[in-house]
Amino acid sequence: MKKYDFIIAGGGMAGLSLAYYLSQSPLRDCSILILDKETKSRNDRTWCFWEKQEGPFESILYRKWNTVEFFGTTYKGALNIGDYQYKMLRGIDFYEFMKSHLARFPSIEFRQATVNRVKDTPQGGFVIADDEPYIANFVFDSTHVLKLNKPENHNLWQHFKGWIITTEKPCFDSSKPCMMDFRIDQQGDCRFLYILPFDERTALVEYTIFNEQLLSDEQYETALMNYIDRFLDTGNYAIQESEFGIIPMSDEPTSERAGKHVVRIGTSGGYTKPSTGYTFQRTQRYLHEIVQNLVANGKPKRHKPRLRRFFKRFLDSVLLNVLQKRRHPADDIFTRLYQLNPPEQIFRFLDEDTTFAEDLKIMSTVPLKPFTIAALDVLRKRIFRA
Repeated sequence: MKKYDFIIAGGGMAGLSLAYYLSQSPLRDCSILILDKETKSRNDRTWCFWEKQEGPFESILYRKWNTVEFFGTTYKGALNIGDYQYKMLRGIDFYEFMKSHLARFPSIEFRQATVNRVKDTPQGGFVIADDEPYIANFVFDSTHVLKLNKPENHNLWQHFKGWIITTEKPCFDSSKPCMMDFRIDQQGDCRFLYILPFDERTALVEYTIFNEQLLSDEQYETALMNYIDRFLDTGNYAIQESEFGIIPMSDEPTSERAGKHVVRIGTSGGYTKPSTGYTFQRTQRYLHEIVQNLVANGKPKRHKPRLRRFFKRFLDSVLLNVLQKRRHPADDIFTRLYQLNPPEQIFRFLDEDTTFAEDLKIMSTVPLKPFTIAALDVLRKRIFRA
């Protein structure tokens, strides 16, 4: 059984990004095996994120915008996002870029196989895929399935269905994506539409929900049709592509380091921000740090300031508590955040780049009573759990 320097279990966004950063480092000649059950040959998802500078995937961005629109309860219109750009990256473009780039390195090997088991052993990280054994100095695992079933934690799902449509009439402003449109029945949840215009007749229109219960295909599609009929002057329209996704929004503790030789990455490693479901940029940031540490000291360990991390996670839990317990309408909460704070400050807040004082200032703009009750409930649960 051949021993690799690194095995990457799961060749999705996190796994391929890690391989990319390794290939850009002095570790590029290390033996790397990437295992994934799929060939990644279709456009199965879209990632959107904000960024100030040019990023590593600038050349394959599908679109980018200098402003975004927001439709809330008391504010409707464009948001001033300062020096940020809102960027869209299609899954298929990311996969093809990665395949082409990584194929230049003979030390990187791909195998299509289903990962059955990942285990830490004294000899290294051990993987069984399609009943074949593999071993490496380190295994980076993005296939671990999180079990979100502990009642003392807050467990929601961000689930969404989107259509890329072409319309008979020119009805989109290609310079202004809509990040959140709350002009729909909330049904006690957090529900909004998301529009990414490609040109005046083509856009991705996506229906997104934060709650505990998935819908039927018919319910997602009915919501999309109702929104298009009510708010978009499309004339006739045709559905070109469809996408569906589920992202965990949970404050359940996750272990990034599953063993001496096993590191979980991506959603499996807790990279998804619990209160928003944002994953792409956090994954890029964390993986880059892991590779830097591997180069510097041979260990894939990220620096995690405990007090800062605790406070950020506490704020995530408080918002999840408000949403899950339905303590205040979600559309009003998000409207207040973007109306009463500079939007670029909210972006920094969501990226966890704000200071303690900035966090407190932002939290002072949300409804005091429901968030105070939620904070006390979160503290009570944590004390009880301890």
